Amino acid sequence: MTMSFYCIKQKRVNKLRLMDDYNSDTIQIGIPVLNDEAANIGLKNVGDVTLPSQHYGPACRKNADGYSWADKSKEKENRYVSTIWSKPYGNENASEQAVDIFKECYPKAEVEPTEIEMMLYEDKDNNKYVIANLTTETREKHLKEAINIFLEVFGYCNIYKYKVVATNDIIVRKCNWEILKSGELPSRNIVRNIAGTKRDFDAYHIKRLEVLESYSANEMVEGIRGYSGYYAFVFDDYCIFESAKYGNATYIVDAKDWETLSQLTKRELFELSAVEERIVHNKCWEKTLRRILNTRGIN
Repeated sequence: MTMSFYCIKQKRVNKLRLMDDYNSDTIQIGIPVLNDEAANIGLKNVGDVTLPSQHYGPACRKNADGYSWADKSKEKENRYVSTIWSKPYGNENASEQAVDIFKECYPKAEVEPTEIEMMLYEDKDNNKYVIANLTTETREKHLKEAINIFLEVFGYCNIYKYKVVATNDIIVRKCNWEILKSGELPSRNIVRNIAGTKRDFDAYHIKRLEVLESYSANEMVEGIRGYSGYYAFVFDDYCIFESAKYGNATYIVDAKDWETLSQLTKRELFELSAVEERIVHNKCWEKTLRRILNTRGIN
C-alpha cells in the first residue's frame, strides 16, 4: 500500500504550515532508505535510535546541545567563562594551577536542546525508513525543528500523512554511546578527534578527563554522534558523566545498570532523581571531585 506524503526539498523551513488534511498529531517525518542513508548516520538495525551529530550544521547543533543568547535587556554581570591552567608568576619549575577567567558579559539566556532523535523503522511491507522519533512535546512545539534536521542531514524530508505502521514490535535501542576498548582513553580520543578539524581545541578541557582516568573505572564510555564530547566512567555503584566542553558540570549518578542509563536522553540523564552530585567546572573542580569520590570509596 502506498502511503500519502509530500516532499520538502530546500535548505531550511522558516515557517511551518502543513498541507490541508495533514494533522500534526498523526503525521510522520522521515525518508525512505534507498541506499546508505541509515548507515551514514549510525543506524544499522531496525529499532536503532540515534541523536544526529552536531557536525551536520546549526540545526543539529541546537538539537544536540541547545544554545544561548546574550540578553541585552539586562545589565552586564561579572561571569565565569572558562578555566585555564598556568604556572604562577611565570615560574617554569612550578606546578600548573587552575585559574578561573571572568568577564563582564550580558547574562546568557539558555535554550535547552530539543534532542529530536532519528530511528530506523520497517513497515509491514518490509520497506525501511529513517523517521523522526516524535514525542508529544515535539509534535506540539518542535515539528519545524525536526524537519530542518532532516533537511540538514539528508537534503530533503518527506511528510507522511500517517504514522509508519509496523507489523511486529520493534526493539528500540539507542546508539549514542560506545564502550572504549581496553587501553583507549577519553583524553587521547578528544585530541585525536579534534586534530585536523576546524573545532576549537581550547574549548575542551583535557585535564579533567585525565583526572577521571586516574581512577580505576570498570568501563569508560564515549558519547558518539550527538553525544560527542560526553564521557561516562562506570564504577561498581556509581557512574560519572563528564563533558569535555567548558561550562558544563560533572554528574555522579547511582548507577548499577549502565545499559538502562545508556537508553536515556541527556536531559533525562541529568534530571534523574539518582543524580547524587553535580560538580561545577571551575578552579575548585578537582579538589571537590577527589573529596567526593574519596567519601564514596572510589580511589
